[in-house]
Amino acid sequence: MPEFFYTTAKNNQARPSDYFRTVPVAGSLGADIYDIDLNNLSDAGQAALRQALMDHGVLYIRDQNLTVEQLEAVTQRFGEFGKEPYVQPMADHPHVVHVLKEAGEGNPFVFGGAWHSDWSFQERPPAFTLLYGHDVPESGGDTLFNNMYLACEWLSPTLRALLRQLDGIHSPEFGYGPNARHNDGIENMNIHYGKAVDDDVRTHPLITRHPETGREVLFANPAYTLGIAGMKPEESRPLLDYLFSVAAAPAFTCRMRWTPGTLAIWDNRCVWHQPISDYFGKRREMFRTTVVGEQPSRGDTA
Repeated sequence: MPEFFYTTAKNNQARPSDYFRTVPVAGSLGADIYDIDLNNLSDAGQAALRQALMDHGVLYIRDQNLTVEQLEAVTQRFGEFGKEPYVQPMADHPHVVHVLKEAGEGNPFVFGGAWHSDWSFQERPPAFTLLYGHDVPESGGDTLFNNMYLACEWLSPTLRALLRQLDGIHSPEFGYGPNARHNDGIENMNIHYGKAVDDDVRTHPLITRHPETGREVLFANPAYTLGIAGMKPEESRPLLDYLFSVAAAPAFTCRMRWTPGTLAIWDNRCVWHQPISDYFGKRREMFRTTVVGEQPSRGDTA
């Protein structure tokens, strides 16, 4: 029989704030943020916004009006810029990626179009990703997110005890290695792929402890976690496939809808995301930055 996944609304409750209005979008994670101007946010308001991000995993901050320079300034209030491998940033803004899909492109492939956590193969993967919707379709182009805390908590104590001892092997092979031909279809972005990616293969614990919330989290994703250290592929693949099936269960996800002037911020340390390619023939233009995180650690999980 298939597993029956469930969770409760207590995971995603909004706390009162004097600085903005928070509307949770699902029982698992995600919130819309209203009545805030990111260009004129006090230090206390910024602290409250960061706390909301810890509470909800992903925020859609509505009704903003940001230039690229203002997006950079908002990003730096969350931390230092991350490094952007395999995709060429804007010439005058080396930390900003122009995510563009023109209406007249010849195929439906989209940038990052599979469940993943951004650049998890880096020694210090991004803590946060910021994505600003400048020009988005009236419908289509939503983004899915999931809650990796809940995925971790769903597992049996016995399996969690095993995973605390194991390291996942993270690699950009599928996304950007020699066989990543899907990038041919991304016509209006400069994607670097097709060469050996051995220098970017790293191991990270399969269960980490989030450095800000202190909670245990399953840290693995289908795009970049390709194996488990010390295991044969025949051993690691079924285990990873099971973990990924748990993490992608609808009860642990939310679906966020874009509107022009929305800034999304999500926490890659505890959230996956997947853009939905259902707007082929429509234009979508966005601007993306990342904030560098810590090296993933077990903390005191062991």
